[in-house]
Amino acid sequence: MKVIDNSMETNKLTNRDLALAAYSLAELHNVYLNSYESGDYESEMTKEQIEETMASLHMAHVKFDAILQAIEADAQQNPTESTEE
Repeated sequence: MKVIDNSMETNKLTNRDLALAAYSLAELHNVYLNSYESGDYESEMTKEQIEETMASLHMAHVKFDAILQAIEADAQQNPTESTEE
């Protein structure tokens, strides 16, 4: 697991925050996927519930990742503007 150094605390949402959110959602999706594939979910959820949850997690991950990519692309196009990472 990659350690994210965030030595400067801030109240602003940072690129690191977005990356951590996207990574966490992907990891949680993988946990659900492993449970789905092994059938371990059946005592707590129905097949439809876990499939819906996995789809929601995947979509949220895609959205956070897209936001992060858009911010990074904007930062590359406008390098004179300061962006906090």
